[in-house]
Amino acid sequence: MAENIMKGQQNDLSSLMERASRRDFTVPFEGYSRDDGNIPGNLLIVESGDCVYSFAKSDIMDRETIGEDRIRVHVREGATAFRLGRMRAGEPQDAFLVAMENIAPPPSPGLPGDPRPASGPVGLANAEAMEYMAPPPAIELPSAPRYAGAGMAPAQAQVLAPPLSTVGSFWTNRCVAGDAFVNNCAHFLSDAFIRAGYTELSDPNTHIKARCYTYARRPIRARNMWSWFKSKAVRTSHTPTRNTGWWAVFQLDESAYWGGHVVLFDSDTWTHYGTGWHGTWHQYMYQW
Repeated sequence: MAENIMKGQQNDLSSLMERASRRDFTVPFEGYSRDDGNIPGNLLIVESGDCVYSFAKSDIMDRETIGEDRIRVHVREGATAFRLGRMRAGEPQDAFLVAMENIAPPPSPGLPGDPRPASGPVGLANAEAMEYMAPPPAIELPSAPRYAGAGMAPAQAQVLAPPLSTVGSFWTNRCVAGDAFVNNCAHFLSDAFIRAGYTELSDPNTHIKARCYTYARRPIRARNMWSWFKSKAVRTSHTPTRNTGWWAVFQLDESAYWGGHVVLFDSDTWTHYGTGWHGTWHQYMYQW
């Protein structure tokens, strides 16, 4: 009798350990589910009214019921899936091409000699703190410009684009509104550009055809950002070269991922600001 109890407990433990191992290297998703009628062998997960996933059943390593008609699935890490969301009139309507930009791109291969991810303090923590401190008093030098008193005609102001290096200081690997997609390269980089002063990306813009659905309305398509890069460029290159300054970069290999990838590149320190670096793809580099 005791032997049977011990054997039953061991079987239960083995079953639990086997189930736990199935969740290694998986990503959980939850929502209402049903079979995908458009893609045989796929399961639909309706996470919310704004987000629907379609996963191959072969990529679902485990599943559990968490409520009435609601389940949690554990999807194999790195699996390719479709993410469907609300559309807005005027956005590109080619279903395949738009869908390609809603799935995660292949991981960066990380080749020797590639720029490394930018390290150290990221974002505005130090910069914002400085703005709450009083600046040091001005030192009056004999050659200093004189104060423009009342009645003096002001000089004509010239609006200059913030330097690309400024954008790097605003990179935080997120959107200010807190939302995220499977592919965030343009989403997070456009957030850094806008907060650095490129407000033209917030305004209606002929190059930007899709935005995130939050109040921030950040551009989310790498190809849209590529079009904008080209409109501003005064210098281009196809080869990353050391000590040539900062570059806005679009990387593309249509055979691997139609949507492409955008990243900010500092050639002087050989670092990049973005969600990855695809060094084996074609490089389209822009300065202004």
